[in-house]
Amino acid sequence: MRAHLYSKEQNKQVTFKFEELETLWFCTRKNVKRKLKKFEEEDKLTYTPGIGRGNPSRLTFRQSFQKEVEQFVQESMQQDKLDDLIHLLQLPIPKVWVATISPQLQKMFGMQELKQEKDVLRTIISRDLSTLDPVYSSITVENHMIQQLGDTLVTYSGKRDEIRPRLAHHWQVDENNTTWTFYLRKGVRFHHQGVFTSGDVKHTLERFKPGTPFYWLVSDISEINCPNRYQITIKLNRSNPFFLRYLSSINLSILPKDVPFDEHQWIGTGPFRLKERNKKRIVLEAFDQYFLERPFLDRIEFWKISMDTVKTVTYNISVDEAFEEGIQKKEVETGFRFLAFNFTKQTAVQNPHFRTALFHLLDPYKMHHALGLEIPVEATSFFPWKSGQRSRDIEQVPGLLQLSGYQGEPLQLYCLDFPKAKEEAAWFQRQASQYGIRLELNSFSLEDFYSFTFDDTADMVFMGEVSTSDYHLSFLGAFYNEVLLFRRFMAPDQLEKIDNWLEAFKQSTTNQEREKIIDVMEDYLKDNHLILFQHHPIKNRIFHPMIQDIRFKSFGQVDFRKLWVK
Repeated sequence: MRAHLYSKEQNKQVTFKFEELETLWFCTRKNVKRKLKKFEEEDKLTYTPGIGRGNPSRLTFRQSFQKEVEQFVQESMQQDKLDDLIHLLQLPIPKVWVATISPQLQKMFGMQELKQEKDVLRTIISRDLSTLDPVYSSITVENHMIQQLGDTLVTYSGKRDEIRPRLAHHWQVDENNTTWTFYLRKGVRFHHQGVFTSGDVKHTLERFKPGTPFYWLVSDISEINCPNRYQITIKLNRSNPFFLRYLSSINLSILPKDVPFDEHQWIGTGPFRLKERNKKRIVLEAFDQYFLERPFLDRIEFWKISMDTVKTVTYNISVDEAFEEGIQKKEVETGFRFLAFNFTKQTAVQNPHFRTALFHLLDPYKMHHALGLEIPVEATSFFPWKSGQRSRDIEQVPGLLQLSGYQGEPLQLYCLDFPKAKEEAAWFQRQASQYGIRLELNSFSLEDFYSFTFDDTADMVFMGEVSTSDYHLSFLGAFYNEVLLFRRFMAPDQLEKIDNWLEAFKQSTTNQEREKIIDVMEDYLKDNHLILFQHHPIKNRIFHPMIQDIRFKSFGQVDFRKLWVK
């Protein structure tokens, strides 16, 4: 209430109308009066009713709002009431007060040893999750969460470049690479204590329907047979030597056949189970019956705090005096940022001269310098170890625009509704305007991205792609996933070329053959400026010195299975 009325407060006094508090508290006038009387009894305020019809009532507070907030923070800290603290941060209180609270709040994040000697990791998420349904999830954070909750038939080891057993302990394939037989582990339990069998594998694979983003993983399947509870045979309608790698995709995490999928009661066989999911937090607890090594952490809490409220409260402990001895990890992400063109619309982006002009304008070094960011790692490939530098010549821009026939018509530029993404898009808009290119800036949410809301209007989109630890499977998925822009925005003739290369990619039996195809495809994208590569994000992380065995797994995220406290 006080946060809501604070903009009108003067000298600890504020006038109000009952309608305001009825709306705020979702209750009747009678209950509003009861609440105010209770606050009076607690000596927090004095309530003076308005005299006469239409005259506002008045509240006089006993102490300043800032002091009240500070006392609330101290009490919540002492009683470990993080829930109350998070609620406070969602309220419209002055940002400068939040800055004072942050150091105290940070102590409640990171590693905590709570009662009963349980090791708990508290971290943050800065947005609502889109979906945790493996059939649809195409976003890094969501897929990383699924990875904690579920398991696949097999898993890919990047270190050894091989497929290893997981829920299947053995498999065999015929000479045509069309009939795959898997032998399943016995005694594996789901989080609801059901026993894992071949029927659950069949059920999982059959959940993917045409039109869903990851249907490409199962589209070659013609028949699934379960001869017994611990054996399953999958027949393909054409040869696919790469199919085993498909089955290691986190999107094919096995779900139980006996319960309908529920976002908020996620049931799998993974090392953590979903204990709680609401608007404030997501809680994962170690699954004691996990069929492999139990996680060292007992519990992980993801608290919802907006990034502009508290930017540094995370398990990546902020840089301050208390953590100067923290473990520093600096990683170039196996992913990249890019500008995609919508080739499904007849606009200026169809012209190669126009796209080349934009290539010369979109200089990642100039952008980062102008925005005060660290020197970028320029991307010229999907993968940082393949990237180099490309020369740009801004003096070519006027001539290229003249050749393109561009007449100054407005073009719609879209970016994610994240502050940094908006800054970068606004910089590009300013650069383009100097040469008479009119870019109208729009932002979208991840929900919009999933629901294809901007496909008919967007001409260009700033986006990013992040790889799992299986780089080749991720590369294939980038072009087969119908939600991602590499397929969604391409023209039919472009897709025809790409699909021919992808088919050859799947039939290749060595890494070297697949790498050559990747090189050819990336050259095609670059030479024709079908997408404009920007940079590979650099992740700077400082971890609390008590956190041991920090490992980065798929999607550049921390492997929670292996974290432990010294």
